[in-house]
Amino acid sequence: MARGLTVGVLTPLLSGHYFGGLLRGVARATAAAGGKVVAVQTFDPGVDEIAYLDLSDFRLPVAWQHVAGFVVILNSADQRYLEALRDAGKPVVMVSQEVPGFDCPVVLPDNRSGTQLAVEHLIEHGHERIAFVGWMAQEDIRQRHEAYRETLAAHGIPYDPELLFLADDNVTTGGEAAAERMVRAGMPATACFCANDYNAVGMIRGLTAAGCSLPRDLAVVSFDDVTAAQHVQPNLTTIDSAFDEVGQEAGELLLAMLAGREVRPGKRYAREGRSRLVRRESCGCAPQETAGEPQRLAAENQYLERALDSQYGITMELLRSDGNPATLQWLEHSQATSGCLGLWAPDRDESDPLLEIAGTYHRDPAVQLKPDEPIPVSAFPPAELIEESDPGAGQIAVVVPVRLRDSDRGMLAHIGPIDTQKSSIVETVNQWAALLCGMLDHRAVVTSLRDQEDQLRHAAQYDRLTGLPNRTLFLERVGQALRRTGGYRFGILFLDLDGLKVVNDSLGHLAGDRLLCAVAERISAEVRPVDTPARFAGDEFAVLVDGVGDIAMLTAVAERLQEAIGRPHRIAGQEVVVSASIGIAEGTGQDQSAEDLLRNADIAMYRAKARKKGSHAVFDMSMRAEAIDRLRIETELRHAVAAAQLELHYQPIVDLATGATVALEALLRWRHPTRGLLAPAQFLPVAEEAGLMVPIGRWVVAEACRQLASWRRDAVVPDDLWVSINLSDRQFWYGDAAATVAASLEHERLPARCIALEITEGVVVHDVQAAQSMLQGLHDQGLKLYVDDFGTGYSSLSVLRELPIDALKIDKSFVSDVATSAKARELVRTIILMGHNLGMGVIAEGIEEPAQHAQLRELGCELGQGHLFSRPVRQLSPTPRQAP
Repeated sequence: MARGLTVGVLTPLLSGHYFGGLLRGVARATAAAGGKVVAVQTFDPGVDEIAYLDLSDFRLPVAWQHVAGFVVILNSADQRYLEALRDAGKPVVMVSQEVPGFDCPVVLPDNRSGTQLAVEHLIEHGHERIAFVGWMAQEDIRQRHEAYRETLAAHGIPYDPELLFLADDNVTTGGEAAAERMVRAGMPATACFCANDYNAVGMIRGLTAAGCSLPRDLAVVSFDDVTAAQHVQPNLTTIDSAFDEVGQEAGELLLAMLAGREVRPGKRYAREGRSRLVRRESCGCAPQETAGEPQRLAAENQYLERALDSQYGITMELLRSDGNPATLQWLEHSQATSGCLGLWAPDRDESDPLLEIAGTYHRDPAVQLKPDEPIPVSAFPPAELIEESDPGAGQIAVVVPVRLRDSDRGMLAHIGPIDTQKSSIVETVNQWAALLCGMLDHRAVVTSLRDQEDQLRHAAQYDRLTGLPNRTLFLERVGQALRRTGGYRFGILFLDLDGLKVVNDSLGHLAGDRLLCAVAERISAEVRPVDTPARFAGDEFAVLVDGVGDIAMLTAVAERLQEAIGRPHRIAGQEVVVSASIGIAEGTGQDQSAEDLLRNADIAMYRAKARKKGSHAVFDMSMRAEAIDRLRIETELRHAVAAAQLELHYQPIVDLATGATVALEALLRWRHPTRGLLAPAQFLPVAEEAGLMVPIGRWVVAEACRQLASWRRDAVVPDDLWVSINLSDRQFWYGDAAATVAASLEHERLPARCIALEITEGVVVHDVQAAQSMLQGLHDQGLKLYVDDFGTGYSSLSVLRELPIDALKIDKSFVSDVATSAKARELVRTIILMGHNLGMGVIAEGIEEPAQHAQLRELGCELGQGHLFSRPVRQLSPTPRQAP
């Protein structure tokens, strides 16, 4: 809170003959009492005179913590705001305007006696056809018009409405419009009383431009005695309004109320009966000899030059894009001695919002005015700034909103002289605030664009999910490493997570994203600050190991990363374990590119994954040849699907007790045009990587159904024989297996019982609930369902018993030792017993020896297949081979 007495002034504008004069009078009265003055503009910068005809909707309690009471000028506050002041214990005196419903002392200028002097002076010159020019929207002008009519009547001159010429506003343009109307009316008057000087100046200019000679064709007297009245030709005879005395009386009344003296509400007229006519040439009086006229004109010229220089300097300083306008250093071009800018803090409280002090200014750089913390608008401007003012010397604290159209930035305060010479609507403080708001908006846009540019640059170089460098930035840094000389060596590790898909399918992609972030953190924690960990896409990561080219050291880094990644993760309330397959490539800078090195590490990673998931491999040139071969296989495989190079071979499934063939397993082969017949292991991994499993799987289903239908028609196989078809993981989840099988069965007119579908345990555990629903749908169609390679996966009995499975197929790795190993025999016996207890059949795979056949029969296995009975064949003879 400011020390001592502080008086507030609410005003539409802050300078000019009228508003500046009132402020000067309030400052003079307050200075005599040893107080300070804070003037608050309640209309936005850039407002025109039309705007303040209506009551302001200003709501901010600016300076309330400092100010004891307020002088309120002409519509600058409405009844709601005035009542809030009264409720806060702050007395109010109004100037030039009453607010309906709010009683308080009101000080009005003596428009009546001044108008009477002006009109009577024209009558003394012998005029009776006296016109009136004014902007009737303003209360003072309406009072002057009423006094004009009363004076005419007092002298027996009837009022003629034809002699009322309305101005469009209160400035020169309004007078020019009235002059045009007067000329169109045929100049019906010999004299004219203009309700204010700016209208009179405009009218004189308009009439002169129309060819009239003043005062010969029209004598003119006006009201206010502004500076412009002295410069128009002819010089303007006018009434000295002495608005400073009006302001002084208002200030004295407020001080009396603050001192506890009783001041009755209601109107009172300042300087009543003491108006003064300033005679010049426009009325027809002889030119007046004025002592010191050259000095006065020189002083005015100096004022105008200073004002133009100041405004130019401030404007250019604010428009410079390289500076920060919030620092207020541009105020050094003005007459302000100090200043303070408060910008609205986030989460603005509308009742008493906080202002963050963004900048301060003082002529003495050693003086600090900036508070340490944001302050409420009720404490703005800061008490330290108010203490800098000197109302006795015409220096007061001025506060103006920093607003421009829909943009509201905060409040600007400064200590400076009261300007009574400029027109109110071109006052400099308004221009400062409007320009400042515009430049702050511009700076915010530029900052936002720079932030967006930074964000785009970051997005172009960093992974959005993990925040690690992405492929682009990683390759850029690898390129930098390659350009180093002097035998510089480094390494690249290419990591692929094993198990992410299981997490995505079982716990959801959000859990998968959390896992990726956790893995990224562990990778970052295990590498040095000079190294570059990166994420490319999906489950792929990479690390640039800077300055380390030794394979043993790179392998040690890979093993450390695998150990860190392999520790259990807690994701979505579940313990999740994943591994990483890592490829290692050494960088030497010799005939290599960043892409080449990354590809080498990628190739090595695929070699490691193919050998064993969760392992690592070091690149050598033979791997590149294999990768090229894999790419060739992919290209040829895409062609093979369309060129009918794929074919099915069938291995019988026999009844182990009778040797009769009861079913056939369809096994895929690729008859390569140059490499001959290829087994699935030679091309299916490539098909899986290339996303070809779904179209290949559809072809397999359709071809198996076609072939079975043909054999049934030709009586090659009995009607109760069925064909077993393997479904890949991808085909089961994404290939719409139910629709594919149903369409093929319908096309070949086969019953569903003729087809068995084989899936692995790994397919089911991805999402047990979804798998159960899909399997039930297939089973409801009448299809048989087998679990292939049983015993090699991760299914549990609790899961298995809930699934509509018809048979378990014992993996050949168990069958191979069943005749020679007691442990293997016991394990097979357990599988058979478990299957039977769950109501499932059991089929043994890979039976190659009679001893295995005999042992399986003894253990109760009912069906089997293997080379002992038949190798896979493309065509069947009418009588399939029986078991020996």
